[in-house]
Amino acid sequence: MSSFAQADTISNPNSIEKIPYYEQLFRFRVNRVIDLGEKQNAGLNSRKSSIAKLIIDLLTEGKLHTYGGNIGDPADFKEAVADTTALKMGDNFVRSETQGDWDPKRDYLAGDKIIFEGNVFRARNNVTGAPANPTPPASAALYEDLGPMTLTLSSQNIIGLELIEDVIFDKRRSRLYYDILAFGVVLEQQTSMEKMATRFYISYKELSKEVSRLAHSKDINERQRVMWQNRYNPSEGKTFLDAFKLRLFHGVIRKVENPDDYTIQQIFDANGRSYTESVFARWEEEMNLMEKEHNLWEY
Repeated sequence: MSSFAQADTISNPNSIEKIPYYEQLFRFRVNRVIDLGEKQNAGLNSRKSSIAKLIIDLLTEGKLHTYGGNIGDPADFKEAVADTTALKMGDNFVRSETQGDWDPKRDYLAGDKIIFEGNVFRARNNVTGAPANPTPPASAALYEDLGPMTLTLSSQNIIGLELIEDVIFDKRRSRLYYDILAFGVVLEQQTSMEKMATRFYISYKELSKEVSRLAHSKDINERQRVMWQNRYNPSEGKTFLDAFKLRLFHGVIRKVENPDDYTIQQIFDANGRSYTESVFARWEEEMNLMEKEHNLWEY
């Protein structure tokens, strides 16, 4: 290849649909949040197969790469993040999962986690507070030592996925495409207005390659890892890729591409509007996109 050769930019290199730019009559980048605890999304997060667990397993195996969202659009993958960094939770998150620093005068219930000198301990039984109570390291019968205050991200910490997609109307084929580009791993964060935060992003193109590989494995257990569980007909086997292609999930719009790069919540916050109003605005934006599609059909 010539030293002057450049990468092909006729279409988005991170896209699966590969719709050429000159064929796109209409395109908007949309961010949606898929709540994995929602009943409609149970097929993505069942006991037999969980997309959250699959992502963590593939990251641990080195099959996926993680990206941040501080440089440009997250779905452009300009900010590479080390997988080990992405999977290691910060001290603030660990602290939020505990009852805070150990206090000898405080009562604790069995199962409560507390912090003492940088280590996390779990109460084995109910503990009654008293000034003379021994420290957790000195009372192994009362407290289980869980080790240093570090935590590796697990699928149990993931409450949802932030789906980033390009909504494209292909003027040559006269149809609308939902071109999924990236997934963001969403964790609970009580300090934010939305009660959640995106930890890192992965490429949907990379994920789809691994899902396809596992779906064609000779090992039934490997194939089971990527199966979307059909509530009404379990024998109808569909992979996670099929489920996203067929839109067998529910995701609430979080952001529609705009010059300020504001989420709907941020737009309402900046104008002193309530969180409740922003919730209705998300559904209104969904209707606007549907109306836009309807108008394009008349083109």
